[in-house]
Amino acid sequence: MKKIVHYVNQFYGQIGAEEAAGQKPLLCDGPVGPGTGLSALFKEEAEITATIICGDNYFADNQSEALGEILSMIEEIKPDMVIAGPGFNAGRYGLACGTICYEVKKRFSIPVLTALYPENPGAEMFHSKIYIVETAISAGGMRKTLPVMSALALKLLN
Repeated sequence: MKKIVHYVNQFYGQIGAEEAAGQKPLLCDGPVGPGTGLSALFKEEAEITATIICGDNYFADNQSEALGEILSMIEEIKPDMVIAGPGFNAGRYGLACGTICYEVKKRFSIPVLTALYPENPGAEMFHSKIYIVETAISAGGMRKTLPVMSALALKLLN
């Protein structure tokens, strides 16, 4: 079974909203938040073995330190793939998702995937560099986004 690391922000990581946006990168076993839905869609082909949660403000204000911490966690786990988000139209979150996917792809040469609204700054910055599934503007589109993400993830893994 293929191992996936999933990156989410403090909100989707179920730590809190803006009051928790300063959260430093935190490693959790298994899926959290939207990762639970993704995992169910992977069935027996893949599993989210770890979730990395980081606050939007922490990543934005300390990008190089946060990225270093996150890449170290990923290196230790040695996943087959990294998925970030979905980030919808959340600007700071989308930039984090795009940056992490881009750096993981460069450093570890493994498949990466995120999902963002087309006007998200992360989508605009990384659209030609990584796979980005198009989402609705808000999390109201989660039910439609996760099946597309899981299908593409499995295709990239195989």
